[in-house]
Amino acid sequence: MNITSYNVTDVGYHYIGLRVLGGLPANAKRDDQTGTIARSVRKYAYDKSLRLMLPEPRGTFDTVGEKVCQELVHLHLAKAHRGEPYNLTEEGNNVLSLLNNQDYRELRQVMAIAHLRTYDNLRAVMDKYLTVKDVWQPIVETEKISQADYIARLLEPTFGADASEHAKTVRLIAEGLSPKRLEDKLRKHVLQTIAPENSISVSMYRSMADRLVSLRLLNLMRDSRGGCEFDKSYTPCVKDNPPYDWYSPLEFDTGGNHSYVIYFCEPNMADEATQSKLLGAIINSFEILTSAAGYYTIPEVRDTVCASLRIPEGAFDEGLNRLLDFVPCPFTVGLQYEHITARRKPLVRERGAAPINLIRRS
Repeated sequence: MNITSYNVTDVGYHYIGLRVLGGLPANAKRDDQTGTIARSVRKYAYDKSLRLMLPEPRGTFDTVGEKVCQELVHLHLAKAHRGEPYNLTEEGNNVLSLLNNQDYRELRQVMAIAHLRTYDNLRAVMDKYLTVKDVWQPIVETEKISQADYIARLLEPTFGADASEHAKTVRLIAEGLSPKRLEDKLRKHVLQTIAPENSISVSMYRSMADRLVSLRLLNLMRDSRGGCEFDKSYTPCVKDNPPYDWYSPLEFDTGGNHSYVIYFCEPNMADEATQSKLLGAIINSFEILTSAAGYYTIPEVRDTVCASLRIPEGAFDEGLNRLLDFVPCPFTVGLQYEHITARRKPLVRERGAAPINLIRRS
């Protein structure tokens, strides 16, 4: 089965669906279930945007309740006959118990397995990341389009010495396009090269990438190369030979007695040795990055440290929150309202403190 939903971009939507199906009365109608899920997802999305100081979500959430329920069925976490109410399966109840008991480490691993086991195209994308390591998606800057070698430089991280030849192909089909349309053409060309056997649109890839990030199977960062800007993505997971003891094997059957194994990156940020590695990596990042008035932006530090340690973005945020609770605290922090985006997220502090996106050594 292939994943097809553009609307369900966050595994948090599934957790909402599980809680609603597990919490409504047994005689609740299907429309009540999907309507409650849609309203809860909408509140979750708006609250998340407010917490991260982002603009309100665009579009409606009218159909997301039904789509979440359909995906829970695909993942074998729910079941329903045509037109009848949804019910959690035994596996769904087990996952709901992990969620309610806040056993997040096991929950993340169970949900990662459920997704990779269920969706062939999602698993194919993960396989590519495990092989090619980094995927460089071009960001087109309007003022640079007139530069003769600009398209070639945007394609160089993917195609190397053959970038100029690929640029000629793209230029023939991109004549007269807006910068946004040109960017989509370039990204489609990269995707076709990375996964030629899977016809994945740019929009679907964005949706899949967001889902993989929420599952902690992928990191997205901003990077530059050759005077060009890119969205660079990579997986913190490995296929074999895990470099640290914080990796856990995920193994499942994909059908036909074919076993699939990857190592899931799950550092324990309550562990002192892990905290020490994170602290050292953050301090090292200050030697690489450029400061402003002595402060470094947390999104840049997050990108640098996650790429260095190959850990999920969520693990970095958990770890930094713990470091900031140290007495004395090793860092001084602050907030700059400018430049906050969905890809340049501030750090949400625990226990209700204000978000922060600036950091320096104390």
